[in-house]
Amino acid sequence: MSMRRRVTAAVLSVLLAGPLLIAAAMPADAASTETVAAKRAVGKWTVTQIGPQTYRVAWRAPERLPLGADRPQIRTGNASLGVALVERDGRTVYVDVQAARQPDPTGLDVVLSGDRLNISGDDVAARSGAAKTSGTKGSSVERATTTLPDDPATPGAFNVQTSDYELDPVKLPGMPEPIEMVGHVVEPVDTAATGPRPMVLFLHGRHSYCYNPKNGHDGWEWPCQPPFKEIPSHLGYDYIQQVLASQGYFTVSVRVNGINAQDFALNDGGADARAQIVERHLDYWADQAAGHQLDMSDVVLVGHSRGGEGVDRASLEIPLSAPYRIAGQVLLAPTDFGGQTAAYVPTVTVLPYCDGDVYDLQGQIFTDAARDLTNDDTSLKSSVLVMGANHNFFNTEWTPGLAEAPAWDDWGDTGSGLCGEANPDRLTPTEQQAVGTAYVSGAVHLFTRDEEEFLPMYDGSAVNVTSTGDAEVFSHAIGGGRVERRPGVDSGLSLADGADTQLCLGAVTWSRPRHGLCGRVGDLDGNVPHWSGEGDFLAKRKNLEVEWSAPGQTGGLVFDDPLDLSGGQRLELRTIVDPLVGDVAFTVRLTDADGHQADVVPEGGSALAALPSSDWLGKRWGQTVIVDPSTAAGTDLSEITQVDLVAESNRGHVWVLDMAAAPDQLAGVPNRRLPVVSLGKVKVAEGNRQASTAKVPFTVSGTLTRPATVAVGQLTDGEDLATLALDLAPGQTSGSLVVDYFGDKLDGPKRQLTLLAAFPRSGVMTDQYLGRLVILDDDPTPKVTMSPVHRRVKEGTSAMWQVTLAKPVSYGVFVWLRPVAGGVHGPRLAVGDVPRDWLRAHGVPRRVSASTPLHRAKLGVYAYIKPGRTSTTLAIPTLRDGTKEGREAVTARIVADMAGHRLRATKTIYVVDR
Repeated sequence: MSMRRRVTAAVLSVLLAGPLLIAAAMPADAASTETVAAKRAVGKWTVTQIGPQTYRVAWRAPERLPLGADRPQIRTGNASLGVALVERDGRTVYVDVQAARQPDPTGLDVVLSGDRLNISGDDVAARSGAAKTSGTKGSSVERATTTLPDDPATPGAFNVQTSDYELDPVKLPGMPEPIEMVGHVVEPVDTAATGPRPMVLFLHGRHSYCYNPKNGHDGWEWPCQPPFKEIPSHLGYDYIQQVLASQGYFTVSVRVNGINAQDFALNDGGADARAQIVERHLDYWADQAAGHQLDMSDVVLVGHSRGGEGVDRASLEIPLSAPYRIAGQVLLAPTDFGGQTAAYVPTVTVLPYCDGDVYDLQGQIFTDAARDLTNDDTSLKSSVLVMGANHNFFNTEWTPGLAEAPAWDDWGDTGSGLCGEANPDRLTPTEQQAVGTAYVSGAVHLFTRDEEEFLPMYDGSAVNVTSTGDAEVFSHAIGGGRVERRPGVDSGLSLADGADTQLCLGAVTWSRPRHGLCGRVGDLDGNVPHWSGEGDFLAKRKNLEVEWSAPGQTGGLVFDDPLDLSGGQRLELRTIVDPLVGDVAFTVRLTDADGHQADVVPEGGSALAALPSSDWLGKRWGQTVIVDPSTAAGTDLSEITQVDLVAESNRGHVWVLDMAAAPDQLAGVPNRRLPVVSLGKVKVAEGNRQASTAKVPFTVSGTLTRPATVAVGQLTDGEDLATLALDLAPGQTSGSLVVDYFGDKLDGPKRQLTLLAAFPRSGVMTDQYLGRLVILDDDPTPKVTMSPVHRRVKEGTSAMWQVTLAKPVSYGVFVWLRPVAGGVHGPRLAVGDVPRDWLRAHGVPRRVSASTPLHRAKLGVYAYIKPGRTSTTLAIPTLRDGTKEGREAVTARIVADMAGHRLRATKTIYVVDR
């Protein structure tokens, strides 16, 4: 396998609580296990019991993992075992699970950006090899766009100035080294008569942090040690800063290399740490506002990659009482491990179709999760899909040819595949950065200056701007004053005529297909940003699914309450076209309360293309179908009770996420924030009971004025994962979650950690979404005896050492032996005195001379004491060669690992020839 820099992504199910209770299928006598056929395997698996019914499943890579936005996960099939963490070595990925039997890693994979790291080869590159293009590029459907007269990327009239600053570093929880407070400022010159200047703050994502200028190699120490230098990721958005500053904005881009170097073991991936640094910089600039003509009531946050999740976390944490106001945010190729979104904060999420890092486009959650959180959030939530764009090129310091340090194309395909470098539809760095400039600038203008001439760039309209050239960009939106009708929430199925329709659940299965799930057919890994895994805890919304086999067939939704499409409003349908079926064509039938009907052709025509696809790559993403209801003659537009699709193509398969009446201008946004729930931690003594309970506390910040619901990961019978609905009452400020755990009378690890994961459903948002139960072992470590079975043995028999525990322990004890020189006199056992086949099986190459003393042969012997057992034997077999050699000594250093506490002894055995 190529352990490459490019980071290529997975359908992230790190949203599962851990340790998880899983169905384990492993022989009872199995120990630390290496599996997967040798011809395919990469790295090393180990499974260690660390407590009652608790195991640590770990995989160690042959070299450090690449540093990017995605998080590695250990999966069985396509279901995650839980929140996987990385050891400080940058190579070991592990997850703690609960199971009745020891897990078997035979069927497990370590997945990072869609590539199975434990299997040789690159899955993404292999699947890209035989790509064929279909859909909007090369399909029979031509998508006509209108060029807007104004371009937000046009430089303004003001001269700009650049400066850099450094403040005292900040110590944050979970990271030994403080985090730097460094910023790069681009602003209008002091003399420019701009009036109050809105502030735009940029936060970069997770990337390598040190490099050697002499050879381009990454450095892994922090802080960087000479000759290594820091990678200036925060300078990578200067091209956007320059444009915004010329338009009268104050911009600052901040550096967080210290977080990138230390967030490997943080359960939330460092999102809260990044939010804390954003807030510290805003606090600083609030004090400096007068000297820079800052308008701190109009702050826009721009976050890239994990920086996107970081700024969203800041937006939902910052109270309305802060000396600054977040007017909006732009998230470039963001992660969203916590399933979070900031209510009442206008948000544009930019999704690169060819993202090779966060390739599941999980940033779509920021839009979708906002729809059902609360019924009075009128902030615009827009998703922008940029065809041919990758993850890295939005940052010039992550772009080859522009970066100071070595950089790479995260997609990593140099061929002509759909997202390959040689495909003319792939954007060059210059083209992608032009899109970044236009869509960041347009959102900033929209959020701070109400310049709604740029709204069509974000609301699903088929438009472009001059600066983006031939780049193809799609968008859709919720909020902003839209009145939605949601399948299965406030609407049901209409009476279909010929078409097959259902309200499917927005979830994906990789086991047995279930017809009630939207994602059940095709290669869906990384291709379904609107849908989550069937077994994870993200909210799942119902979709209208319509499939037809002849023109004229119909299917659609009946609304619980009529939808008002009068007064110039337009009807929007967020519609996914199945790439396995291909392009479709349909009209839209409107039915009013009196039963009058009218068929309307959508704007741009009845044809709707599937998004481009290859053998495996084909995003199921909701395009906006826009209907002008004013042409629906004879219907009462103020009382539309039913909307149907009327097939025009011979066949078709689509999903409709929702339908909405959209006003011609944005609605005002309430000056509110949702209350936030934070899970806490609790420490308990293990005790002796087989099953006990603990209470993990939670708090609510802000005022709950209505009932709210949060889903919390819970465990059931060892196979099924379920969610506990945590219902919160108005006025509630705290509470606790009851968690089961196991105890016994045996020594165990001194600390066991169980994670709970909480995800918002309605009326509330999460902040610290991971809770902790720390179980402290209260049983003494038993005495361990290490001694030879016999002090003298004859040639042809085995020298054996026994390791004995005074009483059983609840974890597996690893024991290993290495011959050492020792302090004895006389001849030593040599390589030639031991069977060659046995030596090779224990790490001694054939080339080692027979006369080499055994303690110089780098020999290792390993054994395992299973939980509940008390002894094991380590043996070195000897040969009977018939030569009188007298007494030969073999001295062994024996080590027993008692849950991280290592006990050692050195013992000698003599081998005699008679």
